[in-house]
Amino acid sequence: MKKLLFNLFFLAGFILLGQNLQAQAPKMENAELFKSYLKTVYDAYEKGNGGDMFNYYTTDAAEIGPDGSLTSGIAALKASWATFEKMMDEKPKFTYQLTSSRMITPDVAIITWDSNSDIKIGGQQMGGKATAVAVIVKKGNRWMIEFDGLTPVIPMPVPTAAGNK
Repeated sequence: MKKLLFNLFFLAGFILLGQNLQAQAPKMENAELFKSYLKTVYDAYEKGNGGDMFNYYTTDAAEIGPDGSLTSGIAALKASWATFEKMMDEKPKFTYQLTSSRMITPDVAIITWDSNSDIKIGGQQMGGKATAVAVIVKKGNRWMIEFDGLTPVIPMPVPTAAGNK
């Protein structure tokens, strides 16, 4: 009887540990679909005149830029990007990798990705590593960006033990 109880507790603990580890891992629902989607959006920017990528944004889309500003509406987004592009020395180059994708409903998803950009303004490197997030919605057969945000990755000092400054 003791052995049976021990085995049941061991099994229950193992199951709970597995569920906890699974809950901590980033979700990757429909990962291939969203990897392809990101490529399509980035390709539209790189190959187009800049405005082509906005074919993948809803009319009321909003974004929080790396400077923390909130821009809402497709017209304001286009104007903001046009102003930014005039400041740059040349068209930026981006690399990116999907890090998570999660379906909220069949027509709404949240995706995150790591980005690295080569952006120069006045000869100075302004790009770098960032983490991006987007809420995308399905309109008909097509996914559209409703909201996106970009957070620059800033190296932080290594924490030290209390009292060891």
